[in-house]
Amino acid sequence: MAAYLLALRLGRWGIAGFGAVAFLLALVQAAGFYKIAGRSEAERHVFGRSMSILASQFTVIIAPPIRPDTVGGYVQWRAFGFFAILFAIWALASASGAARGDEERGIVPAFLANGLSRPRMIATRVAAFATGGMVAALAASAGVLVGVASGGETFDTVAALEAAVALTALGVCCYSVTLLFAQFTSARNSTAFAGVLLLALFLINSLSRTLDTLVRWRWLSPFHYYEQSSPLAPGGTLDASATLLLLAIAVAAAVLAAFAFRYRDVGSPLITLPTPTRRASYEMSKSPVWRIPVVRDLYERRVSLLMWTLGLSALGAIFVVLTKSIVKPLLAIPELAPYFAIFVNGNIYASFLGFIWFGFAQLLMAGFAITQVARWTAEDSDGRLELVVSNPISRARVVVERLIALTLGALIIAAVSGVAVGIEAHYQSIDLNSRRLAEASLLLVPFTLVFGAVGALLASRIPRATVGILGAFAFASYLTVQLGPIFKLPIWVQDVSAFKLYGQPLTTGVDQTGLVLTVVIGIAGLMASAMVMEQRDIGA
Repeated sequence: MAAYLLALRLGRWGIAGFGAVAFLLALVQAAGFYKIAGRSEAERHVFGRSMSILASQFTVIIAPPIRPDTVGGYVQWRAFGFFAILFAIWALASASGAARGDEERGIVPAFLANGLSRPRMIATRVAAFATGGMVAALAASAGVLVGVASGGETFDTVAALEAAVALTALGVCCYSVTLLFAQFTSARNSTAFAGVLLLALFLINSLSRTLDTLVRWRWLSPFHYYEQSSPLAPGGTLDASATLLLLAIAVAAAVLAAFAFRYRDVGSPLITLPTPTRRASYEMSKSPVWRIPVVRDLYERRVSLLMWTLGLSALGAIFVVLTKSIVKPLLAIPELAPYFAIFVNGNIYASFLGFIWFGFAQLLMAGFAITQVARWTAEDSDGRLELVVSNPISRARVVVERLIALTLGALIIAAVSGVAVGIEAHYQSIDLNSRRLAEASLLLVPFTLVFGAVGALLASRIPRATVGILGAFAFASYLTVQLGPIFKLPIWVQDVSAFKLYGQPLTTGVDQTGLVLTVVIGIAGLMASAMVMEQRDIGA
């Protein structure tokens, strides 16, 4: 019981942060339904038809809705469809930290030294995440109930609870799978490789709705089983067999993870590739990469940087390939003319690609910044930062080097993925302005720097809560752009969002004001984090 309670305590920030995010998103989506769908049955019928037609062309990202003309169907589609991705990311970060991050921080050896067996430790971590996942999922269900109540209606509490059960089952499944996969990788690369695995499983399911060749592999994805349940929609139910299968996969993966953990050394993967033997040496490495401050940071993160670069490049090419097949049917639907008016400017294919792909790329680059900030906070707690500043190196220099390394890493990812999009667009006969494509790609760098600067400031002050708060900040920034027009938020509030400052450079060019504000925020965050770092005790 003590180990279980300690595991809950270690994950308390994640539970609080993701629970708050889930509650707020479900609340605003439910409340927003009444503002955009109308009150009469005829208005909602027209709204639901438009949403169904629009959603049918975006099944590559999210499953089609069931009865979007109702608040339950709309929230199931808009909120709980997104929660599948959100909880998978949470499970990935939490499981990687529990499996390998806690080993570097000395928490795992401390557990084992106190007589806790390895299988029991795995069981307590899975149970603790399952508890936290259920709390966050119930917060999402509570958000639905409150949002519906704000519209003067009532909602079935049992259906809301069933939605929470399905979401928890998916989260625990992703957690256990990540926990198992982390046993076979090194501590530094566990998050990157497990992230690639979960992304592949997600794409197998989502792309199978568009590419028939992937349909036969859909059964491999836990996201497929989650989508079998739609308890919030009228006529929808909780698919008990699919939910139980998710839990069975979670239990099986946890058992295998416990078995693998039992037969590997702490700090080492279960299987190591053969490497040439070298004579033990205690001399300093002669490689020049370790002598150049920023270069050594990039070299140390070379594997994860490579994975991010290849991942975004591949996804960018996939979005280009799917653009024509999605846009062509949309052009023949008169009901969608008002929606195209929102983002179309000149070239329909370029407008669509800029709106969809670069909007998605912004989310991924924000995720990249958060993963780098997570490394900074880990260095604070495991002693690496203390070792660096004892060389001696000023703390301000540490902050500057971190942000420069983040900027260069983002530049590599943005440049390579932009080239991949341009090449694939040429093969698909999509006419893109080369200059604007380069601008749209390179603007992802200062966009990433905003989250890096905010993360550096938080890491300098409250490192243990940094990742959760930064994730909430990124989510709030994204939500401001998505829901600001619906709730008629003040323009100045919408303009604060980093996603709004990015603009639509692929179709309208660079927003000079947004770019200046983005750079100012990055510089201000850098200066503030450097000053705060000088005043805080490391590890406190």
